[in-house]
Amino acid sequence: MKKFSRTKLYNELLTNTLKDLSEKYHVNYAKFSAFCHQNNIPIPGSKYRMYLKMNRDVTGLVEPLPTAKNDIIYFETEDDKDTDIASELKDLNDSQKIKQIEQVLANFKYSSKKPLSNKVKNFKKSVKEWEESNPGDIHTYEWYEGYSYEQKPKFMENISSKEMPRLYRILDEIYLVLDQLGEEVKDDFTVIIGGKDEVPFDVLELKDRVKHEITKEEQKDLDEYEIDLKIRPYSAFKPRIRKYDHPYNGKLKIEFKDYPYHAYVKDTNKGQLEDKISEIIMNFYKEYISVRNERLEREYEERKRKEEKERKNQKAKHVNDEKTRVKKLVTEAHDYQTAMRIRKYATAISDEKYKEWALQKADWLDPTVDRDDEVLGVRDYGEEFKEYLDDLLKIEDEYDW
Repeated sequence: MKKFSRTKLYNELLTNTLKDLSEKYHVNYAKFSAFCHQNNIPIPGSKYRMYLKMNRDVTGLVEPLPTAKNDIIYFETEDDKDTDIASELKDLNDSQKIKQIEQVLANFKYSSKKPLSNKVKNFKKSVKEWEESNPGDIHTYEWYEGYSYEQKPKFMENISSKEMPRLYRILDEIYLVLDQLGEEVKDDFTVIIGGKDEVPFDVLELKDRVKHEITKEEQKDLDEYEIDLKIRPYSAFKPRIRKYDHPYNGKLKIEFKDYPYHAYVKDTNKGQLEDKISEIIMNFYKEYISVRNERLEREYEERKRKEEKERKNQKAKHVNDEKTRVKKLVTEAHDYQTAMRIRKYATAISDEKYKEWALQKADWLDPTVDRDDEVLGVRDYGEEFKEYLDDLLKIEDEYDW
């Protein structure tokens, strides 16, 4: 919604054409004309314009401004059309946030007369510093002359220097709205929504496709080719000259193209980007929903992967623990049988001292007795008896280091 004073607008029409004012205020020409008629604001005709240009007397060539109850009038832009934000952003799944967006967009008013925010001033400064440190990197219609490994500030790749002031104003509007909504806009204009997700966007200037006009240098090359063709018809090299040029046309476009979300908002005959801030902000949040959902899907898959890995590890641990218990059981059973054989054998031993030692070892082996041996200590049933006996301790000599 744009606010006008009937008196001020009438006085401006005395010195400016309706077309000039429609461009100044970024509104559709035909709708602006109808707006003036609806509010009884006389529009000077062509004769008035001609006389004014010739510095002739224009008395009587324009009607006086009729009186009206209210001097303040409002022009509805494309951006002001009723939009069901709650419906458009239902997948945000945050009714409080949706209400905040509705309120901020309803109350947001931007004046191009106000100075730029510090955020945009700093960005503008970074652009200027880059241009000063990279004087060879000049915009042309088809390519860049020179190249720098230093990263360019955003948006410089596809916007002419003529439209940079408009870019700064558009970025300023975007920043001011997102800042009110509690979102983060970094110094390089990376936008973070919801505290986590980067919402990529680009601003670019559209180009026209026009037939290429041959330059003097190119004509010289063609003439030399024609001469060379007569002398060396099989080796003459025809210069490659493009058929079309693609000059910037002053129309800007904002793209949102993070897969799978693709959308854009651009200058049209119905309005420029400056008038479409609500549509732009809506697309930021629509893309955010897409980016957020992608992140949540990745996080869900990562959790599933970790849970499956943990499940497999737990199962493997359970199986391994069970195998260890079985191994110990088999060893205990084997040791029990060995202990019983030793006791039986001990009945046949006549040497009482050896017999007593044998029975002690039988008690040490027997898991039902579990006797602590003064030399061998406690029997470890996790290791087979034969392996235990084969695992001899190393005896170090005086030369061991």
